[in-house]
Amino acid sequence: MYADAVAKIADSIFPIFYIAGNDTEFRMGVCGTGFFIDDSGLFLTAEHVMTISALPDSTLYYYGRVPDELCEPAVEIEHVASDPGRDLYLGRVPQRCIPPVALSDEAVRPGDAVCLSGYPMAVLATNLAHGSMVGNIRRYWQPSFVIDATQALIDHRLYDGYIVQDACLPGMSGGPVFDTAGKVRGMSMATLRRTIPDPTGPPVVVSNGIVVDVDHIRDFLANAAAQRTSPPTGALPQTVEAPG
Repeated sequence: MYADAVAKIADSIFPIFYIAGNDTEFRMGVCGTGFFIDDSGLFLTAEHVMTISALPDSTLYYYGRVPDELCEPAVEIEHVASDPGRDLYLGRVPQRCIPPVALSDEAVRPGDAVCLSGYPMAVLATNLAHGSMVGNIRRYWQPSFVIDATQALIDHRLYDGYIVQDACLPGMSGGPVFDTAGKVRGMSMATLRRTIPDPTGPPVVVSNGIVVDVDHIRDFLANAAAQRTSPPTGALPQTVEAPG
């Protein structure tokens, strides 16, 4: 059902790598997923993926569309805009001719089929002596369906969108959520866990992925574009002289 959609999305997503430490001791891993929104290198992801508060000394890199293509040397990611309150981040890597995703114009409804994507369970090993890295990094696709609209506040971030049946696994944050036509219907952000008491046994824990709605993504992109094109604060307006 999703084979054609996966083929469209696969070329547009990539894992976001972090490297923390120094030349003698460092850690490396995958902290989330990004996806390109145009052919100039602009991409979207979750803001919490890029901050990595547990690793304050880290630097974030683009290593290409792993596992199909490895970019050497790696490219440090450039910040363009962010909205920490809604956990949205716009970045850039100087890559060209990478197909962007298509954002859907349709509103999701409960029961709609969607698919989560990203790079959970990445396994990496580094060899300082030889300056090399080996690992097992594969894309992960999780078909699911929309349960209901939601507004959730987690770690001081407001997620306005909907929940899906399946959880958003670590490493999938920032990944596109798309329909069977391969159009993006939102972005994976976090997992909402609720405990349901069961009088006949232990409590039941229900985990649902939270997806930010594509309308909020469009608003964020529009605001970021307006900020990039507006004159700096205090700049004098240009004077245009009439001809003649």
